[in-house]
Amino acid sequence: MRVVLTPPTSAQRSRLLRMGALFFLAALPVAAVLVAIVNWWVAIGYVVLQTAGLLFGVRQQPSSVLKLDDRGIHFESGTFVLAAPWTSIERIDRVSLPSGPTDALILARSALRWSHSAQVRDQVTQRGWDKVIPLDQFEREWRRGAIGKALRANRPDLEPWPDRI
Repeated sequence: MRVVLTPPTSAQRSRLLRMGALFFLAALPVAAVLVAIVNWWVAIGYVVLQTAGLLFGVRQQPSSVLKLDDRGIHFESGTFVLAAPWTSIERIDRVSLPSGPTDALILARSALRWSHSAQVRDQVTQRGWDKVIPLDQFEREWRRGAIGKALRANRPDLEPWPDRI
């Protein structure tokens, strides 16, 4: 059994809209200066080009990927990769990540296999993200989906899952 999951399209679209709003708001102070110095058309052009350019850059970033197979679990965040056998899972718990609170697999030891840079490696290990694999960003109802099925098949001792999750 091999399952590959990415965040749902709706979650990716929501993230893109939030980033677009942020980029638009960040362009407004410069646009105000351009209106005062040049004219409205240059200011509008600047806002459109900056927002579109930054959104293009955001869309080029790799999306998170969760791979489940008989050997274990593999999580690619875009800036680092975690890989662990099923036996490394200590528990399932609710954690706070930069993207918000999420249900996650908590690992007994670091599963960091690759990072974009030494700074990313240091940040990931210092914050404990090298032992956390998020679940509900891939499937809202992960208990009933492919993730739950893989957990029941490979780590039935983790079930029943705590009510607090």
